[in-house]
Amino acid sequence: MATENSTKNEPKGQSGFGGYILKHKMVFTILLILVIISLWAFIKISSVENKYKKEILKMKSDYENKMDSLTAKQIMLTSKVFSWAIRSELTRENKEQVNQFFLSFIKEPGVSKVEFVNASDAKVALSTNKKDEGTTFTDQLAIMTTQTINYRNDSVLTIVSPVMGLNNKLGVLVIEYNLTHK
Repeated sequence: MATENSTKNEPKGQSGFGGYILKHKMVFTILLILVIISLWAFIKISSVENKYKKEILKMKSDYENKMDSLTAKQIMLTSKVFSWAIRSELTRENKEQVNQFFLSFIKEPGVSKVEFVNASDAKVALSTNKKDEGTTFTDQLAIMTTQTINYRNDSVLTIVSPVMGLNNKLGVLVIEYNLTHK
């Protein structure tokens, strides 16, 4: 009889798990708040990590672009000075020395090809690739240039530098530089 009275005195909805939760409202409220805060913190950390990764990728891309730009400027300056050396040897008609310059220059890291194109007939007069000598150079804009210019095709940077004589243009110096070498 004592058990019947104790069950009759309990209000409805307080038996089992529901009753346990209602008796411990404060504990479950704190647990719910902790779960919500944990989820919020996890989402916030994930968001910050994604933002960080994007910024790192952007910084790497900007750095590589800046390095490529600096490399292009350095190669352009080098080709301009190199064209002066080529000019002085060509005015002396010393093609063997020019060929030696080419062979030394091709040994530099990243330099894949060096050519001298004659301005009068647009034929490759000297090249580090002997198969190219005597072939017609097809880029008319490069042959007509009076300033050092560059072209970028995928990972190859092509520098075209005019070689000027005393009264006329002797030709152009074409240097191909592989940007992917490190």
